[in-house]
Amino acid sequence: MNNPYSTLGVAKDATADTIKRAYKEKAKEHHPDRGGDANKFAEISNAYDILKDPNKRAYFDQTGSTDQRQQGFNQQQGPFGFEDIFGQMFKQQRQRPPEARISMVIDLADSITGGKRIIGVQTHLGSSNVEIDIPKGVVHGENIRYAKTAPGGLDLIVSFRIRAHSNWQRHGMDMHTEIGVDFWTLIIGGDIKITDVVGKKYELRVPPRTNPGSVMRLGQCGVFRDQHNPGDIFVKLNAKMPNLIPEEIIETIKKYRINTSN
Repeated sequence: MNNPYSTLGVAKDATADTIKRAYKEKAKEHHPDRGGDANKFAEISNAYDILKDPNKRAYFDQTGSTDQRQQGFNQQQGPFGFEDIFGQMFKQQRQRPPEARISMVIDLADSITGGKRIIGVQTHLGSSNVEIDIPKGVVHGENIRYAKTAPGGLDLIVSFRIRAHSNWQRHGMDMHTEIGVDFWTLIIGGDIKITDVVGKKYELRVPPRTNPGSVMRLGQCGVFRDQHNPGDIFVKLNAKMPNLIPEEIIETIKKYRINTSN
């Protein structure tokens, strides 16, 4: 079998452009229409066919053969057999750093304030109690890596799950809640007190003539994960019937209703 590099007169590390120029010169020199040898021309064409194809060239560089049917070679697979492919896969798996994974359920308040927590971790290298720092503002489903924290010095990846709260819901960095407000406050306005999920108290001013179901916002009072982009608190005001309505107020409302309906 002829060496395609020798046939075209190029080095083994020749670029594609160099190989193309060499082929054109050789083909022109030995073309049968110009009196050249047909066998030599065929040899040149075959050499170029091998070296212009990256798969064929790589296979020849590795095996010294141009017969790609040998050793299980095909163009889709490239110049490597199945053993080479699986060997690379296993090598990558061996090179991947080992790690331990656990899922952890925390309260909504913990997801806002963060804090330290001691948890038990068990791996094939043993078990131990480790201390982790819950990031302030961690979100539901977030995976946090704690380097060399698990037994045996493995990295520990904790997937956080946030337990639902009865009165508060978290959407991103914003907190949402609903509160019952009596009709008098919705009509004439007033202040209402709100205590958030971590126990912090706020005073919310309700303007006169506020419609039931209105949503009011307490800016930058939500989750502080990023001090440059804090969340907000949103409060939905649900109308609440007063326990006692004086008779004179009922009569006044009746008269007002009659007057406005005429």
